[in-house]
Amino acid sequence: MFSWVALLAAAGIPLSLLWDFSWESTVGIDRVWAAPHAANYLAIALAGLAAVACITRVGRGVRLGKWRAPLGAWVTLWGAVAFVAAFLFDRWWQVSYGLAAGIWHPPQLLKAVAFFAVTIGAWLGAAAQDRRGGALAFAAAGGVVLAMIGVVTLASNFANRQHAAPFYKIACGTYPIVLAALATAGRGRFSATLGALAYMVLWSAMVWLLPLIPGAPLVAPIYHPRDHLLPPPFPLLLVLPALAMDGFLRVFPGRSQRLANWSAAVEAGLAFGLVFIAAQWCFVPFLLSPAADNWFFAGGGRHWPFFLQIDPSAETAFWKTPGDELNVARCALALALAVLAARLGLALGTWMKTLRR
Repeated sequence: MFSWVALLAAAGIPLSLLWDFSWESTVGIDRVWAAPHAANYLAIALAGLAAVACITRVGRGVRLGKWRAPLGAWVTLWGAVAFVAAFLFDRWWQVSYGLAAGIWHPPQLLKAVAFFAVTIGAWLGAAAQDRRGGALAFAAAGGVVLAMIGVVTLASNFANRQHAAPFYKIACGTYPIVLAALATAGRGRFSATLGALAYMVLWSAMVWLLPLIPGAPLVAPIYHPRDHLLPPPFPLLLVLPALAMDGFLRVFPGRSQRLANWSAAVEAGLAFGLVFIAAQWCFVPFLLSPAADNWFFAGGGRHWPFFLQIDPSAETAFWKTPGDELNVARCALALALAVLAARLGLALGTWMKTLRR
């Protein structure tokens, strides 16, 4: 029961954070008890209560004092407590330094750590589940972790940035960790693909549903008036490199016997990097074109935070600064990061297998 409740609570975290991004980009006034914040608090509270219930009832797993519980429950509880500490820290920080103290100030960093702890705790809980449905829960929880990575790297995921090297370096250095772990510890042959699909479903739901909610800017300056909430950028095409990684790690004959070595990491990392770079590079011009200016893709360079002053010609152009061009050397660096990330993911997945009871 813990794994499913924790998964539900963990899914609420990236969803509420995307709602919060949309709220801040559309309304501007972001009070403590604004609707997205309340949803976020509810998700954290549900995760914490599920962890406490698991710790007090299960009686087996990792021992801490007189209590024994699965590792996932401990990690989830730590994340919930860390969020409360970050919340109080943030209130003090805003009183001391003001609301414009920066995006990634220390309380926000602590919140990000807490969010990842809760989502990873749910993932670990699903990894330990050996009942019917455990494979699906594990893949879905991995998709939630992928969504969390997407949230914290949201600024680099705008379509206008997807022909620049930093976007590919960040993506290749992060997503393969989760996808390789899914492919390694998953019970099916396409666990990484299922995790990527879960990520796309969660993210796409917010792209499609948020613009249905009325909202208008309440503070100045207003450069982009809106009457409904701003959709987040369209999700990345992670399902394609995930399918390639599943192929190299689980489908092709003999792969399952050598998941944790460097040759497998090179294959999986290059599979992710090459497919991801090719897919996003070719797909993103469409997102900036008038053909993507619809409810499904929310593209066309038309959806911007109300406070962002941007030249009209830049709305559908790729943003490049000197040193950010994706040349051969920077592409090779992105591929190397993908290999390293895949190696970490293979080691993580091998360890996660030991959590099954």
